[in-house]
Amino acid sequence: MMNGNPKFRAMRVLIISTMFLLFMGCPGTDPIVEDSVPISQVHFTFHQDVEKLYFSSTIAENYEGSSLSQVNVLWFGTDSLRVADSIALNDEGIKGDILSYDGIYGIKIANDSTEITNVISQSDSGLVFYKIVAKYGTEIVSYSDSSELGNLLPAILSISFPDTMVRPTEQNLYHIDSIFVTAHDPNGLSDIQSCFLLFKKPDGSYANNGDPILLYDDGAQYPNDTDNPSIWDLTSGDGVYSRLITIGYDNPLGTYVATFWLKDWSGLFVTVDATLEVIE
Repeated sequence: MMNGNPKFRAMRVLIISTMFLLFMGCPGTDPIVEDSVPISQVHFTFHQDVEKLYFSSTIAENYEGSSLSQVNVLWFGTDSLRVADSIALNDEGIKGDILSYDGIYGIKIANDSTEITNVISQSDSGLVFYKIVAKYGTEIVSYSDSSELGNLLPAILSISFPDTMVRPTEQNLYHIDSIFVTAHDPNGLSDIQSCFLLFKKPDGSYANNGDPILLYDDGAQYPNDTDNPSIWDLTSGDGVYSRLITIGYDNPLGTYVATFWLKDWSGLFVTVDATLEVIE
C-alpha cells in the first residue's frame, strides 16, 4: 500500500538520488576516457657540436579505440613548402631515444645529406619546420610545430696563409706576408666577437707569450700605405679578418702551427689549423 503523503514521496526520491550519486563516486567505477590529444611535449634540438638533429614527443598508446602502430616526424628544414623527410621515431631506447618504453618517442639523426634531404647548412638561421605523425589503426593524427634555430656556430670559410717563408740572414730584417681569414656567422657578421690565432713555434713555445694574436676587420691599412692596402685589412665589416705575419733573423727554422679561432658573442667557436715552414 503506497503512502500518499507528498513529503514522504519527496524524501524517498532524495534518498534514492543520494545513493545513486554515492555509487557513481565509488573508486573503480569511473569510465576509462581515451586521450583526446595523443601527441604532446614535442621537442626539437639541433646539436651543432656533433651535427645531429634530435626530435622527441610523448605519444599516447591508444587513441579512438585503436593502438599506436607507428610514429614519424616529417622534417621540412627551413622551408615548410619543401618535400619533407620522413623519419621514424622509436621508444626502444635506441637511435637517440633516451629511455625505452616510457611513452616518449625519439630519434637522433645526422644532419647530413646521406641521411636526410633537408640539411641545415652553415648559412641557415631562423625557423625550422616539422610535423609529428602518429598512426592508430587507420586513423592518422598529426601535430605541426616550428622552432627557432637560435644561436648557430660561426664558420671559417677560407684562410689565406703562407705555407713557406724565408728567414732573413741579418739582424733587424724581416720578411712580411699577409693573413686573411674569411668568416661567416648564420646570425650575422655582427655576432662575431673575435678572430685570432695562436702561433706555435718549432720548439713548442708560442709567439706573443702564448697570448692570442688578433686579426682585424676594421678596414685599417698598415702603415697607412694606400698603394699596398692588401697587407692589412681592406674593407671594414666585410667578414675578412686580416693581419701581417713577420719572420725575423731570430725565428727558428722549422714548422710553425697557426691555430685560427673564430668566436661569437655567446661563446661558440670554431678552430682551423694551418702550417708554415720557415726555411733559409
